[in-house]
Amino acid sequence: MTRLLTAVSVAMLTGACGGGPPIGPTAPTQAPSSEPTFTVSGVVVAQTPTGSAPVEGVQVRVAGQHGTTDGNGYYSLPGVPKSYGAASAVKAGYAAAREILTVSGDTRFDFQLGPRVATYTLSGVVSEVTATGLVPLEGVLVHQYTCEDVSSSPPFFSDSCPVSIFQTTTTDKTGFYRFSGLYAGKKNSVGVSDEAFGDPRTDPNGPEGNGQDVTINGDTRLDLQLVRR
Repeated sequence: MTRLLTAVSVAMLTGACGGGPPIGPTAPTQAPSSEPTFTVSGVVVAQTPTGSAPVEGVQVRVAGQHGTTDGNGYYSLPGVPKSYGAASAVKAGYAAAREILTVSGDTRFDFQLGPRVATYTLSGVVSEVTATGLVPLEGVLVHQYTCEDVSSSPPFFSDSCPVSIFQTTTTDKTGFYRFSGLYAGKKNSVGVSDEAFGDPRTDPNGPEGNGQDVTINGDTRLDLQLVRR
């Protein structure tokens, strides 16, 4: 019986290796990656009156990889290369955590966000400039940008805006708009997205620009006046 099975096996191999094309697809060869990667994981917490607590929805970045913490404040970033450099954990309303991190293997690293940062509201009315006066505009898409305006400090010389937020809203029947969560300082702007009008101007006789810069020192009112193209 053993000799018969051997003969059958040889016959099958001979048929497959005859002059015809190979049977079945051939898997492409892939060169192995020369650079290993690792997983960096941990928990992000924030200061509270009674100690510290995990924070959900924090954006964590390490060596070009990024992710978001879950409901337990946990994050896990696979694919991090061997590196030495800046790592950050940021969430609107908190002072960002920025650290220098060495990655040479799978690493556990916990971040602690700074204390809560005061944020403010920006609101106003969007109107069209007409020959008979200002007419409030309904349904205008208003966009807003705000940045945590902090001074750069070593070793983070080039990053003076660790947290930035972009928001949009639409004016109501009275032309009113409102944004919340803006940071104090000069790094704020507001604009509209409507091809029928030029850029917003608080002064209808002033020059047009790319939106309207706003300095926020508290809850702020800013009415926008649009000129039809």
